[in-house]
Amino acid sequence: MPTFDIFRGHYRDKYAVWIEAVEGLAAAQKRMEEIAAERPDAYFVFSIHDRLVLAVTDTTAQSEAGSQKSKNAGAA
Repeated sequence: MPTFDIFRGHYRDKYAVWIEAVEGLAAAQKRMEEIAAERPDAYFVFSIHDRLVLAVTDTTAQSEAGSQKSKNAGAA
């Protein structure tokens, strides 16, 4: 079964950070979503064999919305 790499950062960013490798594309996509839910940021799944980005998620907007809700809840 092929292995896919998960990176944090934008796929065009040369400073993207490798997070982990996962066997199987479906498992890699699921794991990327789990990581993104735990630590909002941009993430992508990369196939070293095909040299292609196969999946992308960006949860930074969700994080900012949550921060704004927290700020608004504290203001009275």
